[in-house]
Amino acid sequence: MLGWVLLCASVQAQTARTVLDGVYTDVQAARGQMAYQINCSMCHRESLDGGAEALPLRGEQFMESWRDDSLAPLFDHMRTRMPRRPGGEPGSLSENTYIDILAYILKVSEYPSGTGELTKDAVGHIQLVGKDGPKPLPTNALVQVIGCFAAGAGNTWVLNNSSDPVRTRNAEEVTAEERKAGEDKVLGTAKFRLQNLPDFRADFMPDTYKGRKVVAKGSLIRQTNNDRLYVLALESVADSCLQ
Repeated sequence: MLGWVLLCASVQAQTARTVLDGVYTDVQAARGQMAYQINCSMCHRESLDGGAEALPLRGEQFMESWRDDSLAPLFDHMRTRMPRRPGGEPGSLSENTYIDILAYILKVSEYPSGTGELTKDAVGHIQLVGKDGPKPLPTNALVQVIGCFAAGAGNTWVLNNSSDPVRTRNAEEVTAEERKAGEDKVLGTAKFRLQNLPDFRADFMPDTYKGRKVVAKGSLIRQTNNDRLYVLALESVADSCLQ
């Protein structure tokens, strides 16, 4: 369990806490409920179950979209895209109001309250997990992995000694910060077949990456003893996989 707490942390920040630890207060959630009813319930319904106009903010579909990542991407999505027109203006609420609404969402999902309020500075260090803790990410999740680029069987390409996948919200590029973090990342024991090489990029030449440590991003495809990655971005972070 501890291993998954560490491995499923967001790329941007290691998450030392989870929503199971009581990361908001009841008073804060009550403020959030009032703000939600005014600004969000028209589309997401008072129950938070969503409908034709909006996705649910609780339940299995919601969790599969946001779990095993920090709360930061969810908070950023709310504060930049909600409330939607014509019911409101995206980004029109204060940051504290968005945080309070997020606390209310956690309350409705029956995560425990605590003694301290949730803050915008804390969301990047708190992991959203299910009631039974972190789990491996599912098929179709957009992920990042770091591993050793190598030729596989039957003219395929693989990542050996790969880290376990972590969610990414930007799957089509590897940032300078991610390349830098990848240099120091300790390799793991996973293996992923790279589904669509060399066709994912017109100028991509797989042979030039052999033996290199790379960051790869894309869509995760889960299959017993044959996990794959449909690659959307791939960059070298070290000339050798030796550590």
